[in-house]
Amino acid sequence: MLSQQRYAPQVTSPPDTSTVARVAAVLQTLAAAEGELPVSAIAQQVGRERSQISRMLKALAATGLVEQNPDTRGYRLGWQLHALAAKAGDQRLVRTAQPILRALVAETHETALLSVPQANRSFTILRERSTHSLQAGGWVGRTSPLHVTASGRALLLDSTSEEIRDLITGDLGASGYGPNALTSLPTVLARIAQERERGCTVADEELEAGLVSVGAPVRDAAGHIVASLNISGPTSRMLRCIDSYSTAVKAAARRLTTAQARTHRP
Repeated sequence: MLSQQRYAPQVTSPPDTSTVARVAAVLQTLAAAEGELPVSAIAQQVGRERSQISRMLKALAATGLVEQNPDTRGYRLGWQLHALAAKAGDQRLVRTAQPILRALVAETHETALLSVPQANRSFTILRERSTHSLQAGGWVGRTSPLHVTASGRALLLDSTSEEIRDLITGDLGASGYGPNALTSLPTVLARIAQERERGCTVADEELEAGLVSVGAPVRDAAGHIVASLNISGPTSRMLRCIDSYSTAVKAAARRLTTAQARTHRP
């Protein structure tokens, strides 16, 4: 299975030292983890004293936002947080997108994803799995750079050069991307200009080796880009059908755009 493990959000101690910021850092650390984490690991990742994090986790456990395994003493996110997350964001977008993503998977047989902008990242909120045994890894709840992903560049198609520069400068030239990662602002701007003309984006081994993704923007009733829809899969399958995949993704994004306009109509 293709993995996005190394692109999980990197949680560091935020510049804001308030209690809210510390709680957010702890929850983000648990969200990025594969399974449970001991108190010591959480404290190390957020850059705080173990005793301080232990007290915070006990308080969070009392509210149900985190849970402690009584056998291992490790912590994980709690069901109460899951209930809160079910109310987060634009739920109409999620509900409307689900059947469209399922139809796209049925047509292309590749994993379909829905992402939204989150600061200078593309944040995946919904996935429909491919029927193939070899498929893109677990993306939901993870963020990825805008300039080396089809979902990210689809979110940038209406942005000005200055806006794009401000959003991606911190990620340009970073290590750990794929062999075809774009590494300069002029290259990114030129690629986005081409993709703007085509109405879709293609990232060929840019985020990681062996992974190809095709994306298109989703708009609200006012015509603003609010999300991106994409399919991802291994290079060996995707490149053979890139034109038909591009057509399918653009059509699915248009259907979701139309459906969004209907659901938000007064």
